[in-house]
Amino acid sequence: MVRSGDLTRIRHIRCIRVEEWVSSGVSAETMCIRLSRFNRDVIAAVMEAHAETYPWLRLCTVLEFGSGGRDEQVLGSDQDNGLLMAVSPDADVLDECTQSIVMALDGAGLPLCDGGVMMSLAQWRGRYDEWADRLMQWLANPAEKGAWQSGLILDFAAIPETDAAVELLRDRLWSFVQTKPLVISLLVQELMDYRLPLTFYGAFVTEKEGIWQGYLNIKKSVLAHLTNSVRILALKYSVVSSNTCERIRALTRAGHVSANHGVQLLEAWEYVQHKRFAIGLECARELLPPHNYVNPAYLDSEEKKQLKASIHAVEKLVRLVQAGTWM
Repeated sequence: MVRSGDLTRIRHIRCIRVEEWVSSGVSAETMCIRLSRFNRDVIAAVMEAHAETYPWLRLCTVLEFGSGGRDEQVLGSDQDNGLLMAVSPDADVLDECTQSIVMALDGAGLPLCDGGVMMSLAQWRGRYDEWADRLMQWLANPAEKGAWQSGLILDFAAIPETDAAVELLRDRLWSFVQTKPLVISLLVQELMDYRLPLTFYGAFVTEKEGIWQGYLNIKKSVLAHLTNSVRILALKYSVVSSNTCERIRALTRAGHVSANHGVQLLEAWEYVQHKRFAIGLECARELLPPHNYVNPAYLDSEEKKQLKASIHAVEKLVRLVQAGTWM
């Protein structure tokens, strides 16, 4: 389908599979893993199709950052990628090739990244030493304002997955962070802006104006803080897994998170991601761009209870991280 240019068909197949998983009662965790691997296969196919014109691509590896690197993608997850290169093609040819790749991925249902984390931009491609120096610099510079602040560059996977250089790069980066308490403290400071999206009386705090007035962004208000907090604890306690749920289980087994709290966090993650899948399917049916907004007024009493429980579980985790000793 990639070679024939039938990218719309890939979008259709993706939605059909998710609908089948949802109707079969598959957990959100499993759906995320399956969808992330489906998307990874799409990326690999796009790369191979382009390698027919640009053979040097076969000496390159795609770095997939963020949710893709954690196997946590949902419908509408955008592309966060880079290119690890073992060659140095002509600059104009490289620009032409990578621009074509990201546009093909967009056509296949992996939207362009609003933050510009794509191999079509020079700062998101390079040789191993260039990547190592760049990522270390971003992490070591307290004044740097970039993707690293959300932990994006701390979670990444390789396509193809067998590239040993990517494993080495990841290990090197995590080792660097773990020996620099200041870096972890800066990641913790990012959580200081966290505000519980519930009032003292238990009412939801929603958008005050704009097209999403009355809605709550469950990704930014709940999921992002859960993911970032768990990542920080994983860094502190050397948890090697990149998947948030696996990190929670490992932290719980080691006693860094209580058993009851661990269950609550997994339930919160499951609820939010399942809700995002439902939103993604609804948007796909109506040919609308995906979003992460929920209107609490439209939720039944059980869902309101689930959302509030999720928010409280995440708040407890954020406070746990903020109370830790990082220096």
